[in-house]
Amino acid sequence: MKRILYLFMICLAMASCKKDSFVSDFDQKPEERIAESIASVTNTLTSAPNGWIATLPTNAGGAYGFYMTFDANQNVTMYADLNDNTAKTLGKSTFRVKAVLGTELIFDTYNYISMLADPNNGVFGGAGNTGYKSDVEFTYSRATVDSIFFIGKAYRQTLAMVKATAAQKAAYTAEGLKTSSDRLKSFFATTQNPYIEVVSGSATIKAGLSVNFTNVLASGKRATLTGILADGTTVVSATNKIALTTDGISMTSTGLVFQGITLVKFAWKDATTLAMYDAAGKEYIIKSSPIPLTPLPLLFGFPSSYTYRKISIGGTSPVAGGALLPSGVTSQFNVIYQALVAKLAALTPARTIVGISFALTSNSTAVVNISPNNGTTTFSANATFNYSITDGVITLTNPVYDANWTARGTEYDGVKKFFLSGPFKIDWVTSINPSGGLLGGLYRTVDGSSFIYGTL
Repeated sequence: MKRILYLFMICLAMASCKKDSFVSDFDQKPEERIAESIASVTNTLTSAPNGWIATLPTNAGGAYGFYMTFDANQNVTMYADLNDNTAKTLGKSTFRVKAVLGTELIFDTYNYISMLADPNNGVFGGAGNTGYKSDVEFTYSRATVDSIFFIGKAYRQTLAMVKATAAQKAAYTAEGLKTSSDRLKSFFATTQNPYIEVVSGSATIKAGLSVNFTNVLASGKRATLTGILADGTTVVSATNKIALTTDGISMTSTGLVFQGITLVKFAWKDATTLAMYDAAGKEYIIKSSPIPLTPLPLLFGFPSSYTYRKISIGGTSPVAGGALLPSGVTSQFNVIYQALVAKLAALTPARTIVGISFALTSNSTAVVNISPNNGTTTFSANATFNYSITDGVITLTNPVYDANWTARGTEYDGVKKFFLSGPFKIDWVTSINPSGGLLGGLYRTVDGSSFIYGTL
């Protein structure tokens, strides 16, 4: 009984303690800590003497690069790689740093960052109502000696900002972002099938490189590496969103991770040599190949998961003498094609060729199409085959010719005999004219100099 009474007296004594006897674990009140955080972020942003180079990925599209300066009057100026105009024209708006659910950076008047979030897809593209799914309000995350990081409130994308140097500031203000963008686009437009060499295990992989500079939601502002492993059949690929800078291309924070290597940027080694660099600073020179590095049989097939299913000559309108074969290629098929053009020209009225194509239309059916034009109307003549593909070799069987094909049996005889002379190996075609686009062909296995070819 005495023990119970003793415990009751202790509890009573504790309950009677004054509130001011509580000692906080913090030396500051919450409002003081918030004010200090706002001041710290504001001071960090405004005290960078040469401004900031920023990268912002979007949730629905690619990533974008910015150069920004912040001043004590809550003004922000910027350049951005959204398009040629934003790359060379200084944009101006205002910003605030305030406390909401944490310390936030808010771009509170319209600027280049706002364009990514604009719900009107007529402004910059993106999807209706959501744009590129990007933010104009960002929550402070962390800072280092030369960097500061924010997280978008709605879409959780990282706005990463690095202090610029005096040289970088001078480059941006002299329209250097536009100049850099033009230089990079020119490099990839004139470099055939770019690739880098990457060591994977005991093998060296030639990884084909694709850089998409467009603003297309699903594919734009991205870099992709694709390679074949040592077994010769396994295709590996990796993609990362990219942002342009005056120095080259930067990746988003995760980098482009390919076969255990984290690639973080593109930069110029010299006036004509572009390279990729990994997180450790190792250099990967971007080289050129006359044909794509991935074997075409791994890309050509049915269903739609394959990249290509059709080889075409010509387009959608007739040209004098017939659709032109892709230039710079020597094949025995050229003679067959020219004979077809001459025979159709001899008809009354004369016909020209709009196009010829070979297409896989199902997982077992292929169609050869010839489209002639009589001066007023374009007709379609089809030969339908069953096919099978084994180790990159396609075998055509059971041809069926429609009425339009049969009506021109004499004129189409050379093309008919060619497709009956298989089987054919599916492979890339090299042209001495590299501007002709990607060419694929069907090579007769008994005579590699005889192949039909066209754009893929």
